Amino acid sequence: MDLGRPASCKDGSMFMCPRLYTAAFEGQTEEVTGLLMGSSVDAPAAARNGRPSTAVNHRGPCTAQEVTAERNTLLHIAAGQGHGGLIAELCYRDSSLLSSVNKALDTPLHSAARAGGANAVEDIVRLARANCLEEGGVIIRGKNVAGDTAMHLAARHGHGAAVEKLVKLAPELASELNRAGVSSLYLAVTSGSVDAVRAIVSHGDASAAGPNQQNALHAAVLESSGFLILLHHCFT
Repeated sequence: MDLGRPASCKDGSMFMCPRLYTAAFEGQTEEVTGLLMGSSVDAPAAARNGRPSTAVNHRGPCTAQEVTAERNTLLHIAAGQGHGGLIAELCYRDSSLLSSVNKALDTPLHSAARAGGANAVEDIVRLARANCLEEGGVIIRGKNVAGDTAMHLAARHGHGAAVEKLVKLAPELASELNRAGVSSLYLAVTSGSVDAVRAIVSHGDASAAGPNQQNALHAAVLESSGFLILLHHCFT
């Protein structure tokens, strides 16, 4: 066993170097780039201070294909934290990361939507289209294990700005149901986000489906009269 390398996953990919993970989480684009090239931007400073360099945690450079225990890639991490500069740099280095999935089959777009990163959502969709990876909506219409699209996740967590961005980029998502037969609109109502509800109902073909033969109107009755009035004008 080579103790100088990070542990391998069952499929042969490498678990992520802790320092690489930290740099990605904090949005340190130069640090991530340095680690991927086999060096660290703070190595010279460490040498000047008389400390040994800890630029990499294993022999040779880190790679953009390393993953966490949940199989999140560097792009999942950057997207979840909304680091636009790092998102662009990672996609420049390896555009295949845009379609990577973790254990829950979340793509980086799912990660951005769950966190409410409207700018990150737009960056990922733009980069996917620029790299010709959006044929058939593979990324923007991608579903995870629960059948959730990125819009489902943004709506569930009440991220109005992210929902608005997704409606503009891919209005067809408003009609998608997850595996439980639940629409983004229903989730937006239950999240209590007026902005998310308003954005989704602006699309004429939005589904209002909810679980157990309920719909967004049922949920609105329980949430507030304001939601009920808004939905009544759109679906009657």
